[in-house]
Amino acid sequence: MNRVIILSYTERGGQLNNRVADCLRAEGDVAVSCPFGTAFSSTAPLLESEWKRSSAFVFIGAAGIAVRHIAPYLTDKLHDPSVLVIDEAGRFVVPILSGHVGGGVSLAHRVAEALGAQAVITTATDVSGRFAVDVFAACNHLCVPEAAVIRELSAAVLRGETLRLRTGVPILGDVPAGVGSVDADGRAPSPELSVGYADGRTVCRLAHRSYIVGVGCKKGKSGEALYGFLREVCAYGGIDENRIAAVASVDAKREEPGIWELARRLGAPYETFSAGELMRVGDQVHASAFVERTVGVDNVCERSALYLAGRFGERSADPSCRLVVEKQVRDGMTLAVAMFQPAAYRWVR
Repeated sequence: MNRVIILSYTERGGQLNNRVADCLRAEGDVAVSCPFGTAFSSTAPLLESEWKRSSAFVFIGAAGIAVRHIAPYLTDKLHDPSVLVIDEAGRFVVPILSGHVGGGVSLAHRVAEALGAQAVITTATDVSGRFAVDVFAACNHLCVPEAAVIRELSAAVLRGETLRLRTGVPILGDVPAGVGSVDADGRAPSPELSVGYADGRTVCRLAHRSYIVGVGCKKGKSGEALYGFLREVCAYGGIDENRIAAVASVDAKREEPGIWELARRLGAPYETFSAGELMRVGDQVHASAFVERTVGVDNVCERSALYLAGRFGERSADPSCRLVVEKQVRDGMTLAVAMFQPAAYRWVR
């Protein structure tokens, strides 16, 4: 699920804005339609408030306008949200920021297909149809390597070199161009993946992001408060926050700004589920009659963590899919952490 802010500046752009928003909402995303003069009168305050909690921005208009407006907020390719530009005629969809880790290329293809437009992709590995380590990592819940490592491996693949991967988890699908061999890790089963060259040199080892954080909170809780609480929970449970794969909650909280801020701070997706879905998992939970009356499920944090862990692990009955930190409560916030192990990785095209 994405939280997408859609900005437009003219009447014609506003009409396309509504079309894009409807398309994204139909696919389950949170789409915030922002036409100039109605939803905002100045771009800077809108970006300042939304940059830390939204996963993507779509500008309808000239690319130069988008570039000038987003420039003050840029950090790096591993942490910035994705940014797309669409011309007012709705002919072209261009990802201009965070195409890989931020999901901009994937979002551009989705929006283009919905509009009957052309996605304009300029990232070199996508254009050449070759393996991209950052895309593979992001799509398989692996820690994304540092930007310098991404550049080195991408450059090698684009030069025609082949990479060697080593992992204890099977990888399904057709091996993409740029990968020469995939070796089984002979150690005890481990989801860690190493990437290197055909001569055996290892460039990086990618840890698996094995944890799901389930969140419940009162309306209006800030991302800062939730993150501070989570840090204490991680310290208590001995959990590396860099290995958190996602944040989960009940669908009544799908637009809660503080949880979106928490997810963005962790560089993790945020997913929500219906009360009925959550009631099907977690037989032994810390139930609350008040919570059940309020949102329809007796425990949000434990059940949502377990539900998404089971979905990501694709084997919810497996003992590796379990709570590692049970429900923790503080000042209108509840957190729980579940762990999962991947059944398989998948090649990404």
